[in-house]
Amino acid sequence: MFAIAIFGGEVIRGFAVALLLGIVIGTYSSVFVATPLMYDFSAKLEAKRAAKQLKK
Repeated sequence: MFAIAIFGGEVIRGFAVALLLGIVIGTYSSVFVATPLMYDFSAKLEAKRAAKQLKK
């Protein structure tokens, strides 16, 4: 994609740059936003399971 942004024609260059930005922003979101959310969700689920085991 980077090669298309650099070596591509004038028409495709803007589209390739937009795709590159989407890839970078999506990767950032997956790593730095979704990971902590999933961690918190997993911890909360584990706490519920532990509390349920104590009730038995």
